[in-house]
Amino acid sequence: MNEFQRQYIECSKHYREKEDADSVRALYALKEALEAETAPEAKRVLVDVYDLLDFKKSAYELFSALADRSDRKDLKRLGSLKDYAENWGDAFAVKCPKTGAVAERQSKAETELPFFRYHPHPLETGIFEASEEGVVCECCGKQTHIFYNGPFYAISDADCFCPDCIASGEAARKFDGAFQDEYSVDEGVEDPARLDELIHRTPGYIGWQQEHWRAHCGDFCAYLGDVGAKEMKMQGVLEEVLEDPMWDENEKQWIRESVNGGSMQCYLFRCLHCGKHMVWMDFD
Repeated sequence: MNEFQRQYIECSKHYREKEDADSVRALYALKEALEAETAPEAKRVLVDVYDLLDFKKSAYELFSALADRSDRKDLKRLGSLKDYAENWGDAFAVKCPKTGAVAERQSKAETELPFFRYHPHPLETGIFEASEEGVVCECCGKQTHIFYNGPFYAISDADCFCPDCIASGEAARKFDGAFQDEYSVDEGVEDPARLDELIHRTPGYIGWQQEHWRAHCGDFCAYLGDVGAKEMKMQGVLEEVLEDPMWDENEKQWIRESVNGGSMQCYLFRCLHCGKHMVWMDFD
């Protein structure tokens, strides 16, 4: 056993046991170290790392250059990786959790935005995009370097808004539109002001089908982003999500098998009052 294999065994064992943020960061650190190596034994271990992190296309392309075509085991693995590469590519690779420094920079950027109770991290979820050149907000006509990139339900085709025009409600008022379908929400929220805030002054999110907003404790929940089972395990919320009485046993199994970006997508929410996590899910 060489040193590269030893490191991989240690990292992969931790990952399979924990599937937490630290174990994923350790695998990414090993991946970067192996990518800098030139030794064939290092590259063979890199194939294992790519495979474990679901970089299927990368694993296949690298192994194609390393495989011994006279070795039956190598040929079998090459065929298996080829199937995954053709069907999955690298689209479902496990994302590396943000380090403290990256998270801190993003958090600082978000402090300069209006605060949205029901969508507190719009830069992290990707519903706001950044532009160095800047774009013109279709509501106020001013240049903005952060702009909305999500659904807007209106007769007009306007959809490029600055954060301030969404937070003030001016974008929804001017174009007589909404960022969330008022009928695609959980029941149990009786205060009409809360519905008004959600649909007229909160950035939406992008789903495969019709977006639906979860509610709990008499209020709408905060949207946290797209997730699959791996992301929920890393955040330690998967079992909590599975306690939701909304889902039957078949649907709970779908959640357990969900892959972020896959045909069955989960969208994570958190109750503003008790902190409970729950998901909405739909299919492509």
